[in-house]
Amino acid sequence: MAYRTLHIDHGGGSLATLWLNRPGQRNAIDALMLEELTAAFAGLGSGGPFEPLRALVLAARGPVFCAGAAPEVTPARLDGLLQAIHACPVPVVAKVQGDCLGAGMALAAACDIVLAAGQAGFCIADPGLAASAFIPWVARAMPARAAQRYLLTAERFSAFEAKQLGFVHEVTTADALDERTNAIASALLQADAQTLAASRRLLRQM
Repeated sequence: MAYRTLHIDHGGGSLATLWLNRPGQRNAIDALMLEELTAAFAGLGSGGPFEPLRALVLAARGPVFCAGAAPEVTPARLDGLLQAIHACPVPVVAKVQGDCLGAGMALAAACDIVLAAGQAGFCIADPGLAASAFIPWVARAMPARAAQRYLLTAERFSAFEAKQLGFVHEVTTADALDERTNAIASALLQADAQTLAASRRLLRQM
């Protein structure tokens, strides 16, 4: 499949990177990106363009990871995308190099591991109609009281605050983000595939 809003780095090995590729629009999720992202994640494990895989990195081109969702993105369709990320058969690592806003936070929340550069900023609020779909995803990736505050106030918070809240697993410098992402991906690739799959199924059941 030829993507217009995404780019795939995959040499046929066990690791691939899926890039959000609308830097001129701050990687905001419009209807086409939503469709392409959902198809890409739904195709994992079914002989799609990523096979054979054991880990996937979700990254973004440009200075912003994702600026939220466009108004035409409906809650039901956004939830379908998040479900597809959550249910994909291989671990997904979010590499957040810049601002992660609204529905962008939901993309990260649906991933297994989130790494962020220190300059990245976070904000739960999103003016799009899709907010009702992603709030539960964000709220379960951080303490409920913190989610309540940041949703109601629409305050921005730093990557370091996101780590303190448990939303981000690790914060690095911008220069070290690629290195740390590769290290985490390597650890996933070295794990026993069946044990990893069983652990992820258990976590999803919980």
